[in-house]
Formats: sequence, C-alpha cells, structure tokens
Amino acid sequence: MSVHEDTLKGLAQALDYVKGDKTKGRSMVVTIPDEEIERSQLFYQKFERLPEPSKQKAIQYIDELLQAASG
Repeated sequence: MSVHEDTLKGLAQALDYVKGDKTKGRSMVVTIPDEEIERSQLFYQKFERLPEPSKQKAIQYIDELLQAASG
C-alpha cells in the first residue's frame, strides 16, 4: 500500500471513529521513565524563568546544536 493510500485509509477510519464507530479507534501506551519526566520538568521550570530574549537565544542555540548533530 502506498503512503497516499495509507493516509486516505487512516483518514477514513478517523472519520468513521468520529461518527461513532469505536472499532476504528487505535491506542498505544508509551512508558516514560520517571527520571526523564523529572529532568524535563526541571528544564522547563528553569527555561520559564528566563526573560524572553534569552528564551529565543536558547531555542536558537538548541536548533543549531541539533543541526550540527544531524549533519
């Protein structure tokens, strides 16, 4: 099945689900370690204390690091 056909099938199933056909629903359980959640919360709390210009610089720096890591 092509990506296009797969997408259309998924959209049709989503519409059926919204219309009441609960057999078309899908779910998946993702387990995240507590340590990772705590680290993310700590990072977010620190990030939120930054003034807006510093937030923008941090985001730009992270984007540059991600680009460097992928290339």
